[in-house]
This record gives sequence, C-alpha cells and structure tokens, in this order.
Amino acid sequence: MTRTEPAPDSTSAAPPPPLTRPVRAVYALAGLVMGVMWIRGGDEPAWEHALRVLVLVLVAPPVVHLVRRLRQRRRGEAPSGRQLPVARLTVAKVLLVGAGLGCDWLLGHWLAEPSRATAVGLCALIAAGGPKLHIRAANSRRTAGR
Repeated sequence: MTRTEPAPDSTSAAPPPPLTRPVRAVYALAGLVMGVMWIRGGDEPAWEHALRVLVLVLVAPPVVHLVRRLRQRRRGEAPSGRQLPVARLTVAKVLLVGAGLGCDWLLGHWLAEPSRATAVGLCALIAAGGPKLHIRAANSRRTAGR
C-alpha cells in the first residue's frame, strides 16, 4: 500500500527557504565580535564599553548596507529592494546591550571577571537567536508584501 500526499492547497503559504550557511556564519561572527568587544572593555566601567558596543552595533549595519547599495549601483545591478527594519533593529540592539550591561552588573556580585561570562552569553545569544529572528523577519516581510 502506498501513501499519497495530499494535493497542495493553493491558498497556503509557501514554506520559508532554508537558512543558508553564510547567514548563520554572519551571526556567529557578529556574536564573536560583540563578545570580543565586551571582553576588551572589561577593565573599564561597564557603561563605557556598553556605550562603545552600542555605537558599533548601531552604526556598522547601516554603513555596510550603504556600501552594498553603492557597489550594486556601480556594477549596474538592480537594487535588491530589501530595506532594513531600522526601528525594530535599533530597539533589539539597545535591549541586547542593556541586557549585557545588566548581566555584567549582576554577575559582578559573584564573579571576579563578569565581562567574560557576559561576553560568552552575548556571543551565544547572537549566534543562536540571530538566525531565528532573521527567519521571522524575512517571513513577516514576505507576508506584508502580499
């Protein structure tokens, strides 16, 4: 006896594309960079290196996006049409750095080097949670475009 698959429903949404390795690698690299920056600022007051990390995560992505668009324009390629959800990204990054700052303060009560533990946690959070949020944002853009 063979199983037959039901006919696809034309009204159902297409499954999201699989997350590619480069996207996962970018989030792993971003987590690593943020963790290293957090550790490097471990000998300074926590608010100083939190501010430095916040400036990095708020300035770098729009600059990279601008450089990518300029490169596409110079090559004569059509713009990708993708836009950054700036407000959501800004809120998420401020919350992430705020969580790191709070974690650093809280761990400072028990650990001699709280910035190392905070850096590992931030790195893991970005590397694991970033791709999942990326998929969610891509799906919400896809459904909003219908």
